Amino acid sequence: MTHPAPYTVNDAKLNDALDDAHERIQRAEDRLARVACAHVAAAIRDVLTDHKSAAPFDAAHLRLTGHLGTDVLSTDGTYWTATGEERRIPVGELLDGLLGWVNQLNYGNRHIWRPLCETEGTVVGAIEAPVCYRLDLALAAQLPDEVHTSTRVREIRDRLAAATYRPWSVEELTWNRNGATVDKDDPDAVHTDFVVSDSSGAKVAEVSVSYDGPEDTDTPAEDVAETRANAEFITRAPEDLLYLLAYLDHLAGAADAEELHLRGYCGHCGTALYTSIASETPTALDGSTQCKGTPGPYSIHFPRRHVLRT
Repeated sequence: MTHPAPYTVNDAKLNDALDDAHERIQRAEDRLARVACAHVAAAIRDVLTDHKSAAPFDAAHLRLTGHLGTDVLSTDGTYWTATGEERRIPVGELLDGLLGWVNQLNYGNRHIWRPLCETEGTVVGAIEAPVCYRLDLALAAQLPDEVHTSTRVREIRDRLAAATYRPWSVEELTWNRNGATVDKDDPDAVHTDFVVSDSSGAKVAEVSVSYDGPEDTDTPAEDVAETRANAEFITRAPEDLLYLLAYLDHLAGAADAEELHLRGYCGHCGTALYTSIASETPTALDGSTQCKGTPGPYSIHFPRRHVLRT
């Protein structure tokens, strides 16, 4: 009896994936706690304005309470005005959403809500007295953007979307004194151009180095190498930015950059090919990039790369 070959497991990769998953869960839980703080501030406003968000109200701080050994925070509805006057929200209003948002806060996410609070202390002489905090409602209401939704990243996305057709390519051209193109190692070479074009053939950028005149570079090899690197950087920038933005969303718990989408079928073997936001290289579901193709002489199959059927 034959047995199939045993599968292998990349333990290091598996451990990294597990760590990444736990980190994403932690980031999501932290974000939920911060959003809950903003919802607490919004709920106080709604209670005091009868859900008329533009109406004036006078709450500055809300009492949060927590008992040692009890994870979840609560509130008795006590709040303070900007002048320090103490007031109380009716019990019925507490149960209408506000308490539920406060209960999202606990000692596990203390690093999120604690910086928004002042310590009020405990009730002297009380049995199992709660620890009391005053949540700064103005701070709680200012929900900060995450990195992947920040103004800077939105501007990057807009610039990427407005750029011309991807992918870009670069062509290196070397000239002699007569204006004829020569090999880059030709001893008569005096000028090197790097022309970056989009997929439609339109020129995007051009960088160059001259090394024949008194005002030209004295280190042509180094300068050409640096300019070549700059041209490559420009050429790959759109795809690199797309990749990094996709993974930024992925790490923030938004769109899954690695989710596969059917792109088409191989023109050689008919295998379904998939791509993701993170990788635009068409692959089979098992990640392979090669197929057997069509048989050659003597029915021998020659491996070849998958090619999308057009």
